[in-house]
Amino acid sequence: MSYNLIMNSPFLLENQTEYKKWRDYKLAQYPISREKILIKFKNNDINNNKINLLKDSVTKYNFAMYEFDAKLTNESLKKFCSRLKLVNSVSNLLADEDDISNITNQNQSKEKSPNVEYIPYTNKQLNWHTDGYYYPLDSAIKSFLLHCEHPAQRGGENIILDHEIIYIYLRDHNPEFINILMQNDIMEIPGNKNIAGSHSVKGPVFYIDERNFLNMRFTSRQQNIIWKKNDTIKKIKDFIFSFIAEDNHYTFNLLLKENQGYLANNVLHKREEYVDGNNKRLLKRLRFSKRVE
Repeated sequence: MSYNLIMNSPFLLENQTEYKKWRDYKLAQYPISREKILIKFKNNDINNNKINLLKDSVTKYNFAMYEFDAKLTNESLKKFCSRLKLVNSVSNLLADEDDISNITNQNQSKEKSPNVEYIPYTNKQLNWHTDGYYYPLDSAIKSFLLHCEHPAQRGGENIILDHEIIYIYLRDHNPEFINILMQNDIMEIPGNKNIAGSHSVKGPVFYIDERNFLNMRFTSRQQNIIWKKNDTIKKIKDFIFSFIAEDNHYTFNLLLKENQGYLANNVLHKREEYVDGNNKRLLKRLRFSKRVE
């Protein structure tokens, strides 16, 4: 269920009727059935039927799982994304020439890489966040794909929570929470000292994009985050942190196997710590400035 006219947006507080319809539809999709969201591809046959099943899952939950029965090259991975109309990949300093980031534990490398300053490139736990929360809105990450080439020997579970569920949880408790979280200066990320010319970025936690979809920029990290001084913000943060810490049926746990992955409209996600075996855990990540629709 999508809305393409801003006047009908369920995410505007004044649109209570539209919100009620959208909310009821959204919550009716839970709990998530793994059988429904795991789409399997045989012989690398990426047919329209399977693509539509993936899109249907993303429409309901803002993410979907997939599995191939053979290894994908970088070229094959990007071709798979293109079938989902994800062609505008977003690069970063640590990505390769295909805009693919190789997420692996670089602490074990003989030659120390500057990447080890970033938690994703270690085997440590990675707390709740949305991808690119430190980017300005005009460079926002709208979707990403995470593909497993080698799993860890132990651990490394991914945990996912649809940001639209958190929106519902907050709005139902206190609509003013949403009003505050949509302010354009509510959360500030200081500039990165390791990147020349990096500047601080202020923005909302929730915002409605030009296609009338709800987006979230958030991190549960406590350091190097500046929240706007507001009498209510501590209550809001406490509510968010308590919800994401709960063992509820809105979170989805997945331990990716070889040739499995998931794609998402930049939902909240975290990763548990892991231990490598002989083959180091390696996940390939692609980010995009466009949603899966």
